[in-house]
Amino acid sequence: MTDRELVSIVEHAALPAVLLHVPDAEILAASAEAGRLLGTPAAELVGHNVEEFAADSPGDVLGLIASGRLAGFESQRQLRRADGEIEPLQVWVRAVEAEPPVGAAVVVLWPSGGRAWTYLPAPLEDSRLFVVGSVDAELQIERISDDVAALGYSPAEALGRPFLRLFDVSSAADILHAVADSARARRGVGVRVHLRAAGEPTTADLMLRPLNPAPSFAFSVCLGHSADDTPPVLTPAGIERMGGNLHALSIADMLAEFRDRDAPGLQRLTTREMDIVARLLKGDRVPAIAKAVFLSQGTVRNHLSNAYQKLGVGSQQELIELFRKTA
Repeated sequence: MTDRELVSIVEHAALPAVLLHVPDAEILAASAEAGRLLGTPAAELVGHNVEEFAADSPGDVLGLIASGRLAGFESQRQLRRADGEIEPLQVWVRAVEAEPPVGAAVVVLWPSGGRAWTYLPAPLEDSRLFVVGSVDAELQIERISDDVAALGYSPAEALGRPFLRLFDVSSAADILHAVADSARARRGVGVRVHLRAAGEPTTADLMLRPLNPAPSFAFSVCLGHSADDTPPVLTPAGIERMGGNLHALSIADMLAEFRDRDAPGLQRLTTREMDIVARLLKGDRVPAIAKAVFLSQGTVRNHLSNAYQKLGVGSQQELIELFRKTA
């Protein structure tokens, strides 16, 4: 892929994205959404160091990206807009190349706080399977979505199981390094892992976000690659996959907030059902949810009906009351 093609992909991305030169953080390209978020036209961002727009001190993580030690990471930054306003942003950085030395990375920016969860426009793709959950400080699975069946386990079988056993032993060192980095720096981390899904060798995107106490974390696993599928992230589909991964990780955060003993059917929900339930709990109604997740209103209602049955409630109000008690 040529440099011109890489620039074009970022410029036309639906997400607020920038392309950075690694490790010096020069902006090579930016999407219109990134320009809107930063208060500067996208074309005017090019050539600047991204740290010029920061109101806090940079870390040293781009060096880890350049060396190939990390495939991606998340951080909380304070960004200074062109109008002087300071805005807290969540920042996800992902290496373009699969092998070091890495010369470029794509960065997705989006607001922190309550707006963050609903900001990402990319829906969960029906063509990819997302498994979400959380892991305790002993690195054992404490919550997980019903989609874990694709890895050969029921949720009941997975609960209490060592998290590493979901993956091929060849990925153990990379996962432990990611867990250690996430716990130490209190940031999200991403890594490509190997596992078996539906009995076949597969690669997947694993994303972690630290919880308390360390080293517990929320996680999402994006399936849908063959074992030899190692495309660069910087394709239109790759950037959309980043959005889906980040969206799934937000659902894992939501799942980690609730105790299964208070909502015993929670583990039986699929990630898609959790997504729709979470949107409902945040105040969205069926027409808005259907538009956001690119489904018909009838399909959304079917997902909600399934979720009601699994959670033992009979209506939207009962669902809201259930989660209000467990929060």
